[in-house]
Amino acid sequence: MRPTRVLYVENDSALRRILGEMLSKSKELELLGSYANSDDVLNRSLVRKADVALIDFSLDQNGLNGIELGIALRNINEYIGIVIYSQYSVSQMVSRVPKSMRSGWSFFDKSAEMELEDYVNMIKLTASGKGNWEEVADGEEENSEIQSSIYFQLSPRQRSIMTLSAQGKSAQDIAEQLDLSYSYVRKELSRSYAVLLPDSKPSDDLKTAAVLRYRELMRMS
Repeated sequence: MRPTRVLYVENDSALRRILGEMLSKSKELELLGSYANSDDVLNRSLVRKADVALIDFSLDQNGLNGIELGIALRNINEYIGIVIYSQYSVSQMVSRVPKSMRSGWSFFDKSAEMELEDYVNMIKLTASGKGNWEEVADGEEENSEIQSSIYFQLSPRQRSIMTLSAQGKSAQDIAEQLDLSYSYVRKELSRSYAVLLPDSKPSDDLKTAAVLRYRELMRMS
């Protein structure tokens, strides 16, 4: 039996190299290529050869996210399995996939504890047309309520500030646009980060992580 042919898409170059090398060691998989963004992987002849795509949810902010890319790949190759992984909770992501397209989709949280065998099993399960989307979707409703609660913990002013921050505006730009003081905007951003990232560490890139988190909440609200 031939190995399962895999496309791998991850915008973090270090992780892409590490995981790509790990996947290449499996005799059960054939890595057709690893790519940094959606533009690089959307080659119709290549996509038609693949059995499954392993995709990071958070790709280029100016391009498709992992779900959107998975749908685009499925529109090229109706049989390709889609595996989505993310640093954020994946339980709410199932609802973004059309119901008629959910077979052969799997979702899991990024974890340093994942072994090669875990990836191989998930990839082969998904390539067979099964996947774990039903299992993941079991907690979808409860999780959506939790996400909505987080969004509304932000005050209307904080949401306005975070919306502009998500558009790439600096604190100074936001202060000028909303006719607020620079120090006030900085304080409100810090308070927003605390709500959006309650488990963050001092070493984390809070601005980037908070913007990504806020965009996620906006899409679900």
